[in-house]
Amino acid sequence: MASTTFAVLTPALTGTAITAKTGVASSQTITFSVSTAQSTIDCKSLFIRATNTNTTASVSLSIGVGTEGSDLGIGAATVAVATAATVVIGGQGFDSSRFGTSGNTVVITATGTGPMSFEAYQKPNALE
Repeated sequence: MASTTFAVLTPALTGTAITAKTGVASSQTITFSVSTAQSTIDCKSLFIRATNTNTTASVSLSIGVGTEGSDLGIGAATVAVATAATVVIGGQGFDSSRFGTSGNTVVITATGTGPMSFEAYQKPNALE
């Protein structure tokens, strides 16, 4: 299983260049982390955009259980991405205590043919 890391982008008034991780294939693990300019991943304001560019096969994304609140017993979450489709992950239920790790990351595993492309955004924290 291959893996890649991805820095979460924080929009700015002056604009932030969009960069996507592309070419994510079968059984790929994607670790989302903050850049040095950010303090923490805040799942309340984190959105992950996942695009399946394969026109014949769907992909399943598994959001890993975090280490910070995993004793809650809620578990991982699975998101289906249809062929040639895009989903946005986030919003209600996307909680740092459920999915955040002690290393301040969120981990997603893609299962399927792919390729996939990912982008991740969160609003600036008050101290940034």
